[in-house]
Amino acid sequence: MRNRTKRLIFLLLALCAAAVSCRSNARVEAELLCAEQCLYAAPDSALCILSRIDPDDISRRRTRAEYALLYTMAQDKNYILAENDSLIRIARSYYRRRPKELRRHFLSEYYYSQILHNRGEDSRALVHFLRIEDEGRRLGDPYLLGLLYQRICEIYETQYNYATTLEYARLAYENFKQAGKNYHCGYALSDIGSAHFDMKQYDSAYTYYSQSLRLVESERDTAMMQFTLGDLAYTRIAQDMPDEACALLWQIRHRLHRDWSDRERVIIILSHLAAERLDSACYYLQLAEAVIESDSPTRGFLKDAAAEVHFKIHDYRKAAEEYRDGLILQDSLDRGVLQQSYTNIHRDFSDRQKRIAQRRLHGMRLNFYLTLALAVVVVLFAAFVAYINYRKRQSTVAKHLSALDAIRHADKMLLMKLETQHRSETEELQRLVKERFAVVNELASTYYERAGANEQRAIYNKVRALLESYASGTDGKQEIERVVDTCHNNVMQKIRAELPDLKESELDLLRYVYAGFSLQVISLFTNDSINYVSVKKSRLKAKIARSAAPSRELFVSLM
Repeated sequence: MRNRTKRLIFLLLALCAAAVSCRSNARVEAELLCAEQCLYAAPDSALCILSRIDPDDISRRRTRAEYALLYTMAQDKNYILAENDSLIRIARSYYRRRPKELRRHFLSEYYYSQILHNRGEDSRALVHFLRIEDEGRRLGDPYLLGLLYQRICEIYETQYNYATTLEYARLAYENFKQAGKNYHCGYALSDIGSAHFDMKQYDSAYTYYSQSLRLVESERDTAMMQFTLGDLAYTRIAQDMPDEACALLWQIRHRLHRDWSDRERVIIILSHLAAERLDSACYYLQLAEAVIESDSPTRGFLKDAAAEVHFKIHDYRKAAEEYRDGLILQDSLDRGVLQQSYTNIHRDFSDRQKRIAQRRLHGMRLNFYLTLALAVVVVLFAAFVAYINYRKRQSTVAKHLSALDAIRHADKMLLMKLETQHRSETEELQRLVKERFAVVNELASTYYERAGANEQRAIYNKVRALLESYASGTDGKQEIERVVDTCHNNVMQKIRAELPDLKESELDLLRYVYAGFSLQVISLFTNDSINYVSVKKSRLKAKIARSAAPSRELFVSLM
């Protein structure tokens, strides 16, 4: 009885703990959703929300991984350079086993690489950045891909690999532009300008710095405006325009109402030095040496500028000391760069990726050959079945073909019979037409030959009247035209349709010519001389040949 009571109490406590845990997880997930929604628009609010969450209250692995990723992102958006990777490792470990959550896996790897970069482990960071480049392309988000290229660009810039820096800066700008992020486009254009400046291409550098300044002005980013104005001023010094460099630097004071940074204090010294204003250069050098601290990253830049100033004022001992101190500072930086060969790292990474791709290609080839062999077997089996069916249908098809040949033979015989009948009918019709018109032709010829005899005047007048009534009358012309159309496949109708501009007299001449009348008969029909009729015929023939009528060759050949 006592053991049963203990088990019951233990069960009740477990149920209470589970209920409390579910309520706690629901509250945390709601806060995480709120923080994610305001992460880009208000990153400080997102960080505040995430800071109020106690990680011990999170029991689910998914929620814990989401919290770790969002908190790391919020720190980065608020310009907090995190160097501890214990939190982001939770997200990496969880999303690495979730290939469907590609975006969160990409972000976890990206921010882990960023933490490595913050810690100064640039070689490892570069390898991780390059490793997730393909994932970024598959993700299809140009904004995230632009951030990745921008980070790679920063690493190569610190190693003085300016050609690769320019390549990745351009990739970052193209992706930011595709994503519509003008704010980030300004930073990418500044990186492009810096790469051109480092390669001594000062005109290109000034162009890209100017474009960057216009973009950051539209976004009202005063910090970036100040930095870009400093870059423009330094570029003008390199272009031997020190007065414009001074004017750009004074815009920071008068227009932005901000104090110069350490780097800009050195640039104002160099601008006055380039303009041969040695007193002003010495004045700003004293101010810079009093303000810039010894551990400032700009200290080496200041030493070089101080050495040039002292050399100009002929204080060679002091100039030598400044050159020596500057070389010591620069030497420490160069040693750090030479300790890591980023070119070798990139090449090793590319070789490893190439070997992986070759192994995958070998596997794909093996799968292809196996699939091809299986497909050949299936095709052969299908061909065997089809052959059997073909042999079964072969006899039936042969019978159908023989019947079809018989039908074709019968059709051919019928067509030949009809063609023979048509030819005979046409020949008969032409023969009748010739016999009909032969009478008229003979009568007209006799009339023409006897025209001068007085004793035959009556016959002459009678025949003349008969010919005039036959050739000039409407019925006679229509009868001749019908006969011509019948013999020559409606040639007069085609002429009227294709050559509507022909005169009625020209149509009469064509009608008589196509009917086969001689020039003598046509001269009697038209009351013209034979020569004139011949000229009219030649002109009409040439006119038809020059026309655009589709059947002009037929019309000319019948003449």
